[in-house]
Amino acid sequence: MSMIIDRLVIEVQTADGPYGLDLTFSKGLCVLRVENSHGKSTCVNAIAYALGMEMALGQQTAKPPFPPSLLKTIQDEQGAEKLVISSHVKLQVTNNAGHTVTLKRNVLGADSESIIEVFQGGIDSVEGESQRLFLHREGDTTRELGFYSWFSNFMDWKLPLVPNNVGGEYPLYPPAFFPLYFVEQKKGWSSIQATTPFHFNIPQVKKRAFEFIMNLDVNDIIKRKAANKSNIDEVQKKWSLDFFDISNCAIRIGGKVVGIQETPKAKFDAYKLDLLVESGRRWRSLSSVLDEKRIKLFELKRESSKTENIAAESGSQIKELRKLKEDLRFSEVKYDEFKEEIGFLIDQIRSTNIRIDGLIDDKRKYEDLKKIKSFSSLNGLPIIDNECPTCGQSYADHTSALTCDDELMTLDESLDFVKSQLKTFRSVLGSYKNQLGIKRIEERSLAESIDRTVKDIEWIEEDLYSGAPSVDETLLREKINIENQIGEFEAALVTLAEYRSKFDSHHSKYRELIRVRRSFPEHGFSVRDKEKLTALEKQVVMYLEQFGFSSFSADLLRISFDNYLPTREGFDLGFDTSASDGIRVIWSYLLAIFSLKDEFYTNHPGVLIFDEPRQQEANHLSFINLLKGASTASETGQIIFATSEEEEVLKKGLIGFDYDLISFSAALGKVLRKL
Repeated sequence: MSMIIDRLVIEVQTADGPYGLDLTFSKGLCVLRVENSHGKSTCVNAIAYALGMEMALGQQTAKPPFPPSLLKTIQDEQGAEKLVISSHVKLQVTNNAGHTVTLKRNVLGADSESIIEVFQGGIDSVEGESQRLFLHREGDTTRELGFYSWFSNFMDWKLPLVPNNVGGEYPLYPPAFFPLYFVEQKKGWSSIQATTPFHFNIPQVKKRAFEFIMNLDVNDIIKRKAANKSNIDEVQKKWSLDFFDISNCAIRIGGKVVGIQETPKAKFDAYKLDLLVESGRRWRSLSSVLDEKRIKLFELKRESSKTENIAAESGSQIKELRKLKEDLRFSEVKYDEFKEEIGFLIDQIRSTNIRIDGLIDDKRKYEDLKKIKSFSSLNGLPIIDNECPTCGQSYADHTSALTCDDELMTLDESLDFVKSQLKTFRSVLGSYKNQLGIKRIEERSLAESIDRTVKDIEWIEEDLYSGAPSVDETLLREKINIENQIGEFEAALVTLAEYRSKFDSHHSKYRELIRVRRSFPEHGFSVRDKEKLTALEKQVVMYLEQFGFSSFSADLLRISFDNYLPTREGFDLGFDTSASDGIRVIWSYLLAIFSLKDEFYTNHPGVLIFDEPRQQEANHLSFINLLKGASTASETGQIIFATSEEEEVLKKGLIGFDYDLISFSAALGKVLRKL
């Protein structure tokens, strides 16, 4: 998960012959000293270019980050310009497994922007076969021949999947976290991660980059939370569908289901799930009523074989007629109630649909605003990143000044709220439709029951007033009705047993998912994450004190758990620091992240590169202390500083410290010389 930059070669072919340079770097602290305007940044940017990271150098395109000396013309020792025919860079790197490769990439020539050649071994063995890898094209992080895919395997990185602004997700691009271990001279010192590319359409890309470099669990926890929520929603959906099915089963036999609710709860006993039917104006268990029906059928069969007294039978028919008419009145009242409930549900569905239409319109408007905000022509501008172009301080998506009591939502928060409301009302609409379906089934069932009761009344009245004995016909009709009911009840009991098993399985999954959900950290950070952030804060404070930070007491600085940046009293550092102290904050922050790789398991590559770190006239003492701190920290890695500082100052300041100095004299001209 780490690497060492061993050697850099830049070659420029002209009509006057080859020009170039050959630099060898060692492990630990390497100081590349070159006069200003003599090719220092060209050397540093060549490292980034060979690694395919030029889009993380503060430019929005993949154009080569080089001066005319590699692209158009180069000056010889007398200052005469020579036309550049072709140019390329070669970078030799070794990973922590001891695997050495050489990366070759054309600057001017064929495939200069889209191909990197990988040679096995050092630069001196480049004559062999190479593997040609593409970049800045779809699939460069996932396909076998994609450069970032190869580089991630070389570094033993497992790139996390991160969401994008178009609703999908893809691997985190390595250029997104490159500014956490490489600071270029022109824009890199304006703020922490100043040159982070935003055109990958990754929301909160700086946070995602930090989380990866520090190997925080929070991103994985967020993804596992989302997956857990999706699984819970799926179980709840299946539960609701099965609840609707078992309710329909109960309605078909004129009963109702008990022992279960429409959504799963913490406690559930499958054996308490039961079907009740109305018997004697009381709701009783289906199994007990079925037993009574079977006994009644047996008695009817026995009774039908006997000769009954017609007068006695007539009295029995009169009692039955009274009972049926009373049941009819009761059923008609109940039918009217169903009609009112159905009308109410239809009104609720209509009003909920209106509300959903309004929310869909709101969602579309917010999404249109977000699309406007994410136009590629605006990418990277401070106004889009909610960052002041003057001071770099963050601000919210509000157009009015807010007080501490204001609770206005940002654009993303408003969109999330509308989506949440839309989901809620769609769920409510589904519930209303389910209830309407159930009520209509109950209405039809009751209407059929009323029709049967009316026919039974008509038959009995016809029997009573016709004067003809019809005992056998009445018994036969009752026997047939009971037989039909027994068949329906038996089928319903079989269905009940099946759904007891289904709901028991659903509840076991639901209970396990709830247990997993409760195991997630309350604020998304694991114990290990908090330890890392706390250690980072202590390390940054230590370096700030060492480097002479004076805008305020370094002990007041905190690392934000929201954006991971240094803050004071909850506010990002902005106007609270001088320009030179702002540079010291960047030194301390990036050096602290580098140092923590020895204390924690992180994804830091073990390389830290600063181009001209002595910005904003930071005093010599602070700069020398930076070099000393880097020398100590680089014992288990590699830190490369490119500077124009005087050679004698460097040597004097680093007496007693381990370092490797590569110095170019101004008298010999620029670093790109005729070979």
